[in-house]
Amino acid sequence: MARIILRRRTVPTIGQLRDLVWICTTVERPDADVSTIKERPGVFQAHARIHNLRPDQIMDYMAVFGSQEKPPSVEIAIRYPPDVKVDLHHWVYRQTGDALIWYRVQTVEDVGGVQRWLFLDCSIDTINDLRTDPVTQRPPPVWEDVIDG
Repeated sequence: MARIILRRRTVPTIGQLRDLVWICTTVERPDADVSTIKERPGVFQAHARIHNLRPDQIMDYMAVFGSQEKPPSVEIAIRYPPDVKVDLHHWVYRQTGDALIWYRVQTVEDVGGVQRWLFLDCSIDTINDLRTDPVTQRPPPVWEDVIDG
């Protein structure tokens, strides 16, 4: 018989919200040279509970959605203000810890439908670890080169 873990689907307590995250969106705008500038402006800052998903949950996701993008590997629970809409393909930036991580939101679930708590299933996009040598890390993408002349 399968074991049901009820702790994961409960609303987190204040003591469990240990990580500070920024919820971001992607904005594309043209510049004067007809190229596109991509930015990730922050929408709002929140405290979050971050859990790694179990392998069977990742396999269930792949069975339902196929091989679209990366399957989600992390669940982030946040309390959000009612005037903000968080949907698919937003970004979550984890500000706490040694590794500064960008997550891409894959699924969004409003707990109880009362617009207070969100469970975001995310996949890891970029990791910048402060403990390692900068030469061994992949730098963040450069969207625009400025040539002085």
